[in-house]
Amino acid sequence: MCRRVEGGRAVKTYDYARTVALTLLTLMLAGTAAAVMPDPVLERYVETGLENNLALKQKDFSYDRSMKVLSEAKGMFLPTIGIAARYSRAGGGREIIFPIGDLMNPVYGTLNQLLAYNGLPTQDYPVLENEVMPFLREEEHETKVRLMQPVFEPAIWYNYKIRSNLSKVSGTERDAYKRQLVSEIKSSYFNWLKASEVVVLLEATRDLLEENRRVSSSLHENGMATVDVVYRADAELHQNEQYIAEAKKARKLAASYFNFLLNRDLTEAIDPPQIEYEVAEERTGFTEAMDSAEAGREELRQLEYAVEAAGNGVKLSTSKYLPSISLVLDYGFQGEYYRFSGEDDFWMGSLVLSWTLFDGLQRKARRDQSVIEKRMYETRLDEAREQIRLEVTEAWANLDVAGLAITTATARSRSAGRSFEIVRKKYNSGMASQVEFLDARTTMTNAEVDRILAVYDYQIRQAEFERVAALVPGLEGERDD
Repeated sequence: MCRRVEGGRAVKTYDYARTVALTLLTLMLAGTAAAVMPDPVLERYVETGLENNLALKQKDFSYDRSMKVLSEAKGMFLPTIGIAARYSRAGGGREIIFPIGDLMNPVYGTLNQLLAYNGLPTQDYPVLENEVMPFLREEEHETKVRLMQPVFEPAIWYNYKIRSNLSKVSGTERDAYKRQLVSEIKSSYFNWLKASEVVVLLEATRDLLEENRRVSSSLHENGMATVDVVYRADAELHQNEQYIAEAKKARKLAASYFNFLLNRDLTEAIDPPQIEYEVAEERTGFTEAMDSAEAGREELRQLEYAVEAAGNGVKLSTSKYLPSISLVLDYGFQGEYYRFSGEDDFWMGSLVLSWTLFDGLQRKARRDQSVIEKRMYETRLDEAREQIRLEVTEAWANLDVAGLAITTATARSRSAGRSFEIVRKKYNSGMASQVEFLDARTTMTNAEVDRILAVYDYQIRQAEFERVAALVPGLEGERDD
């Protein structure tokens, strides 16, 4: 297999002037060095996926929302200032009777008696009626500005700490999905490459089967073989066409899923790699991979923040036993007439204490719930650590087996290719039957398919190993405390 570059893209070309068998042998023997440097094409696709993936955008929205909730919690430390206005019209209701008549009329009568006794003229004092005043004013207004400032409110502080922890949980959830997305993009790309190379291989095999069909027809026409060899050649050719159709379907589905992850049109063309994926690469040691997973896996950070949030929840529940103190300042205007003048204004300052002394043990029950929730998250964190260690162990073993599969599949493919060359020469010389020829061809094709699958299955296992061991850096988002 060789490559040429057209418009900056590497394109596979095949020299069909040579025999197809030699082409397949070249495919098997190509590439003897590991891909040490990362493929720039795949790296570009990963960046595109991290920018455009719709599911990741939803995670970003969730994280942004959690940061706004944290901003709301910060605002509870600051005073609140508001305007309250009330205008009232009233009628009826209770009345207040002021007995001015009962008090003053006897006094006026006594004064006139004293004046008459002393020979002085009496006075024409008015007869007063008792005053009846409604308890509700017929018209009244009150307009004021109120400032409220928490002075001692532990619940506000612990609520802020909980919101901060939860925003970090949301951030690590987004970062964990980023790591998962990188692995899926790489795996889908390798699945597309796998299906593409299988299609190329099967189409190359078609030329070989067509040549076999032509030779079989010539032998039959010259009386050197019976017609069954022609039928067998036709059957092999039709079966290969079916395999090609299935491989093309797999290639199309792999390309569609790959484009879906990148939020592109499902039919958009995909660029081939600029490096060769042929043999197993060097990999991180097991101990280093385990340490990297425990230090870098976002799932552990997420549960650690959840444990912190639960711990602050316990402190929040405990703070309910303490009093709360707030400062309240009012300034405004009130009176029977809706006016704002120096005669109508007023101000009032209050220091308000609120302290629940007994609530039927509700606070204790809530605190016990918080303690249980904290223990639950601590247990889940321990379980997650063990699960991640198991994932790394499994991914390491899978990668080990996948690397061995490349070695064995390559050796098998090489041997099958050489065997086919020998049988083909014998068949062309009339020293081997068609059955031997087709059997050797089938063995060679299957061996090469297995080699292709082994090469890209190893890359898929490598992508999974990078995910579970947290080996891909630069996926962490910004942290806002």
